[in-house]
Amino acid sequence: MNKKQLIDRINTQYNGNLNSLNTSYASINKAKKKVWWANIHVSKFADDVHLLLADTDHFHWISLPKGFVRDLASTFRIREDKNAVDLEISADQNSRYLVDVKSGGTGFNFRKYVREEVRY
Repeated sequence: MNKKQLIDRINTQYNGNLNSLNTSYASINKAKKKVWWANIHVSKFADDVHLLLADTDHFHWISLPKGFVRDLASTFRIREDKNAVDLEISADQNSRYLVDVKSGGTGFNFRKYVREEVRY
């Protein structure tokens, strides 16, 4: 499923309020290592941010409420050239699953922000 299809499904099935502006989509980047990778502009964190992390037969809907961390820069790596939070979330179920493994990050665990795991 692509980003639009996942947004439509969540909005219909779970009465979500997702749209292309407040939602980032990532599939597993197998070339680098088993991670979901995303760059999310810092300004988007002024409101709730949603992540759709797609795997082969399911996806995770992660909902990050406004103010979920006190300071983005001390929690995540910020790409200065894009002014964006640079995420690499582990997709390896045997090692740090759903944890930010980006060098320079703090190992933030997204598990408690998983709103739904939806099978295709």
